[in-house]
Amino acid sequence: MRLRRELVVVVALLVVIGALARTSAGRFVLPLVAVGVAASLGYLLFKTPAYSRTELGPRTRILESTPADDAVACVECDAPATTVRHYVREWVILGVPVVLLDDGRNPVCDDHRD
Repeated sequence: MRLRRELVVVVALLVVIGALARTSAGRFVLPLVAVGVAASLGYLLFKTPAYSRTELGPRTRILESTPADDAVACVECDAPATTVRHYVREWVILGVPVVLLDDGRNPVCDDHRD
């Protein structure tokens, strides 16, 4: 569902840019848009990447681990959990997360922590 919404937004932007290119205002607006896109890409490529710059495709990473409540059970063995891991699964292009595919939390015990 989310991918469909993003696709609709991209198509709508392309339609607006195509219509704008046929007007006289396009001579002024389109170069500004191009500079903005280039600056945004430059910012994304020079900031510290979440993944290696050669990564491409779906990837999973753990954002943080926090202590678990006493009432939470481990997802692997139903023992009392000691840690809750927050993870994200993302589609990555050149080390930059582009689309969030999945996210969540996994309570784990000490035996299943690694």
